[in-house]
Amino acid sequence: MKKRVFLLLTSLILLLAGCTSEKSSNDIENENIKNDKIKVTASTYPMYYVANEIGKDKIDLNLLVPAGVDPHEYEVSLKEIKDLEQIDLFIYNGSGMESWGEKISNNLKNKDKDIINGSDYVELLNIEESEEHEEHEHDHGEKDPHIWLNPLNLDKIGKKVKEELIKLDKENQEVYEKNYLELSEKLKSLDNKYTETLKNKKDNTILVSHEAFGYLANRYGLEQIAVTGITPNSEPSPKTLAKLINVSKEKNIKYIFFEVLTSPKSVEMLAKEAKLEVLVLNPIGGVTKEQFDKGIDYVDLMEENLANLKKALVD
Repeated sequence: MKKRVFLLLTSLILLLAGCTSEKSSNDIENENIKNDKIKVTASTYPMYYVANEIGKDKIDLNLLVPAGVDPHEYEVSLKEIKDLEQIDLFIYNGSGMESWGEKISNNLKNKDKDIINGSDYVELLNIEESEEHEEHEHDHGEKDPHIWLNPLNLDKIGKKVKEELIKLDKENQEVYEKNYLELSEKLKSLDNKYTETLKNKKDNTILVSHEAFGYLANRYGLEQIAVTGITPNSEPSPKTLAKLINVSKEKNIKYIFFEVLTSPKSVEMLAKEAKLEVLVLNPIGGVTKEQFDKGIDYVDLMEENLANLKKALVD
């Protein structure tokens, strides 16, 4: 009897050990598959969106500036800089959007990593000069970094991302080619929606919280008037606020656009003083954590922006 119990227990132990071993092997196999993928880090959400649409499940993609954080305010840690040395490809916006972008880029170049500076592949616009810029804005240099707000710019960057992924992973060339074509079609369709919707605009002036919409305005024949300059973290002077109130009355502006991640208190003050209705115009430099988790993407947010622009300028 004891012998049979012993044999039964021994068999049970061996069976459990086999199951555990099988599970561990599967875990190891899955981990190896993940480790075989190209490791890509994108600095900001627009660059992440492009890489994700093209690479999809063939790459191991990380977003450096977390969801819910304004990229203008983010500072990378020393640990993050060190961790980036383990990746294969770094994609960043450039033109001063990331105050740390060039530093990281130079560090990775020294370690023979592949780097894409999105600003190298689009036609850059100059920052519009104003009193507020001269007093407060020196972080970005002379060029407007908000390049992604023209969908065709993201298409150009996407083409470069596709080429770089193919160079790093020739085996999946057809996948990257197909995914890029699908992305390109989506972006061109979005551009066409903007063109068709805004061609019937009754006015072309938009009053915005900060001067993020130069590329959108340039592409679709709009004029932006900004409460603050090229970054949203500065407050305008009382003189500037008074001037904006007068401009809104002179131009019969009825709406002011604010942002989701950050909007200065001066926007609320201006809306109240000038009796303006408030609408959202999302610069999409970052997304909220809820949007990120739900898979609400660049095209979705640009279409929401278009609906609000239509309300303000067309309806």
